[in-house]
Formats: sequence, C-alpha cells, structure tokens
Amino acid sequence: MACRNIIIGIHDLEIFRKILPDMVEWMKEMGEEVCATLLYVAPVLEAATPVLEEMKLRGIQLEDFALELERRGIRTQTKVRAGEFAGEVVREAGEKGAFAVLISTGGRARRSAHTWIVNEVIRRAPCPVVVFRPKLLKFTDRVAISLSSRIRKLTAKAATEHT
Repeated sequence: MACRNIIIGIHDLEIFRKILPDMVEWMKEMGEEVCATLLYVAPVLEAATPVLEEMKLRGIQLEDFALELERRGIRTQTKVRAGEFAGEVVREAGEKGAFAVLISTGGRARRSAHTWIVNEVIRRAPCPVVVFRPKLLKFTDRVAISLSSRIRKLTAKAATEHT
C-alpha cells in the first residue's frame, strides 16, 4: 500500500501542541498509511545568528513531536527552514507530491496576520489544505505566546543593533 504524504506546516509550536491530537485523529481516519513531514518555518530576520539558533532549537523540539507521531503509528520526518511560511509549505508540498497540507489558524491572539498566511497556503497549495483551529487558549497561554513573540522580536532587534 502506498504511503500518503502529508505536510504539516508549523508556525507556532505551542499551538501545534494543542492541535496535535486532532491532526492525528484526522490522519488515522484516512484508513491508509500516512507519511508526515513536520515542517517548521523560521521567519527570516536581518539578524542571521538568532534565526540559526532558533532553527536548531525548533529542530530538537520537532523531533519530540515526531516521536509522538511515530508512537501513534505515523511515519514522520522533520524539516526546519527559514523563509516565508506559505511559500515554504507550498514548495514542500509540491516537492513531496503531498496528498494534503495540514496547518493551524493562529489562535485568537494573531488572527488577522495569520489569516493572510493561511489564505496564501490555501490559494497556492498544489493539494487540499486542512486547517485546524486550536481549542480556546486560556488567558495565561495567550499571555505566554504574546510574550515569547515579543522576546523574539526584541532579541532580533538587539542582535542587529550590535552588528
């Protein structure tokens, strides 16, 4: 039996952690063998060093998610790239001849900016796109996500000022 290639585009690991069970359930309901590629796309910033460090960290975190998927019977590989999220996800889907792309909405905290990104993936993808919406995040989760985003921006800004 042929393996169905699924690309899972990840822009936020915390949101991904919340929707992982729903994605696994969807993949299991297909009734066929699924080969998933977890693709984390780090945003390109002018400061290369923080991006490289983030990519290494995200690669390690993706391996943990890959092990979780493997335990649930889904063959998985991980990839970390820097670039524009929609473009990288669409490119990977084309290269793999993907059956589907799985992505998430940005949650309430980032609805407007991420809606544009989700629409770009849907518009440009060479295959169906399944969009998962995370369950409502608790207030403390929304604050943590917002703070981590601000810290990344400040870190990148500080690195560019020191060069």
